[in-house]
Amino acid sequence: MEHFLSVVKETINPSTQPVGVNLVRDIASVEGLKIRVRGKRLTICQQIAYSRMYSWSTWTDSETSHCALGAACTGMIAAPQRVMDGTVNAGIYQETKEAAAAMQMMMPRVEPGVAGVLTYPLVRSFNGITPDLVVLYVNSAQAMRFVQAFLYHQGGEFVMKSSGDAGVCSRAVAQVFLTAAPTIEIPCVGDRRFAMAQDHEMIIGIPSAWLERTAEGLAATHKAGIRYPIPFQIPTECELPLEYITSEIDTK
Repeated sequence: MEHFLSVVKETINPSTQPVGVNLVRDIASVEGLKIRVRGKRLTICQQIAYSRMYSWSTWTDSETSHCALGAACTGMIAAPQRVMDGTVNAGIYQETKEAAAAMQMMMPRVEPGVAGVLTYPLVRSFNGITPDLVVLYVNSAQAMRFVQAFLYHQGGEFVMKSSGDAGVCSRAVAQVFLTAAPTIEIPCVGDRRFAMAQDHEMIIGIPSAWLERTAEGLAATHKAGIRYPIPFQIPTECELPLEYITSEIDTK
């Protein structure tokens, strides 16, 4: 964990904290933890915002997870019928209920039975708790560096899927949890409106089993010369107006 954090800091240096996320099924495993924000009605994206921006730990369960989409994606509740039949999206994200239902059918969801979702800044992880996955918010150039890291050992291509809705909870959390593979996603409207995601940000989701290999990929490609921020090629003798250019007279 420390190695991953130090490599990310050196090579990527995201503007907000990497966040550890646990989908907790055994409530006893978090009893006694000093969790900063609990008992408040929050969305999953708001939990991650607290952790990445304020370095606060958070906890929600089925009674306090405020967004039905996020609660269903993370397995705290079964997806409500109004979600699965397309009612919530029809006429907004999709033209018809049928189209909305088709989108919802493709959205990753963890099986119900999760007692609650725990988030915390990875740098301040709880003793004895390993995150199920890590979420980071980055810009597009930093996202490119993560793609390069993911492909460093295996090559091929990186495939990104998106529904344009329920971004961090469905793809960066649920999909990563289910597939044990990293993902990149676009923040959704709720993340932007209620959890302060910025226009330039993209979301990276990484399962814990991938942290070391991701760090290795970042470090190796960094050493090979692929650096962030990307250095511009600055020309010599740039085209300044004539009166701005030093002359022989100026140097005497």
